[in-house]
Amino acid sequence: MEQLREKILDELKKAGVDVDGTISRFMDNSEIYIKFLKRFPNEDRFTPVKAAAAEKDFDELNKTAHKLKGVSANLGMTELSEAAHKIEIKAKDGSLDGIDSDMENVEKLYNDVCRIIKENT
Repeated sequence: MEQLREKILDELKKAGVDVDGTISRFMDNSEIYIKFLKRFPNEDRFTPVKAAAAEKDFDELNKTAHKLKGVSANLGMTELSEAAHKIEIKAKDGSLDGIDSDMENVEKLYNDVCRIIKENT
């Protein structure tokens, strides 16, 4: 179990996740952190963002990007959180300028983290 825990944490660190800072916020309990990580891929937060962007539904895009930003920030996924925040801001401003590249970036970061979690838990 210890090896498995270390492997997922190392893989997430390599992907730019702030594992140490997040575990610290989880009262230095990596098991609880991993418990929450395991939920992340099953709570598809990206598809609703993608759908709202495709529909050009700014209110829904704002809400869904905000949720993805918050959950990923709470789990130390700083790059993903910041990328989702860019989309959230654009939705608030009612602008989809550059949204395609923003969406590609979020999708890549989201899929990378989900893959790491799924492969190592």
